[in-house]
Amino acid sequence: MRSPAPRHARHTRHIAPFFAVALIAAACGSTPPSAPPSAAPTPVVTPNPHLGDPATAQDVFNGLGRQGLKITPNTAVTGVGGAGVVTRINATYQGWPLDVTQYKTSADLAKAAAWTAGEAPGRGEPPVALAGYNILVRWGPWGTGTKPAVPEDQKVAALGALVAALDRLISPLRTRTIVPVQVAVVVATTAPGPSSAPKATPAP
Repeated sequence: MRSPAPRHARHTRHIAPFFAVALIAAACGSTPPSAPPSAAPTPVVTPNPHLGDPATAQDVFNGLGRQGLKITPNTAVTGVGGAGVVTRINATYQGWPLDVTQYKTSADLAKAAAWTAGEAPGRGEPPVALAGYNILVRWGPWGTGTKPAVPEDQKVAALGALVAALDRLISPLRTRTIVPVQVAVVVATTAPGPSSAPKATPAP
């Protein structure tokens, strides 16, 4: 005849399942730590690149560069190019000559560029002329007595970028181009940067 188990052994058999159930309940009922609240994003203030009237040729040239247009400056002169001209920056854009001419006032520019917005250029004129405020930007080869050159697809895309950039700087624009362009004010996306245009030198 088998002797009964010791009393403490019987207690152990009953207590062990109780502790196992308690541990499972504690594991299931525990709440995981909450993630720390994320900080609210800091708003980014985008500077407005639109210039005041009158503008300077230097500011317009710099503004074009800040917007990603790859324009190579060549020379800058003062006091040449017609009545009312203050400064003219001569440069190269996509293999074509580009000049940014600053007049004293928008009235002086209106007298010098008395063409109707949207009309095509005539013989002896560059393919592109864009006017805003007191600034005149011309792009493309000049030819005496010849029709303006028609840009290929790559230059048409570059013209779109030029118009959009100038629209951000000196709109509203008047356009006189060999191919149609759309003028629209675009939201600012760039920040001010250092000047890269050559310093103006007096004409001889």
